[in-house]
Amino acid sequence: MFESLYRIDWDLLHRQKRVLVDRASKDRLKPSVAEALWGIVHLLDALQDDAVAAGRWTFPGERGVREVRHGKQP
Repeated sequence: MFESLYRIDWDLLHRQKRVLVDRASKDRLKPSVAEALWGIVHLLDALQDDAVAAGRWTFPGERGVREVRHGKQP
């Protein structure tokens, strides 16, 4: 990962991505604007996947499942 990615507030980024997804899904957007927004959403997805793979973050709904799976109680 890039050095700057170590300082990301992953929970905040996740909430921000959800706002983008909500807006892109509900608003009537010009195709070029929708494409740009969805491109950013996909970039954020990839960053989150890398953060999970590196053990730096866990998706909110999966926290308890992963902790129990690794022998830790939530």
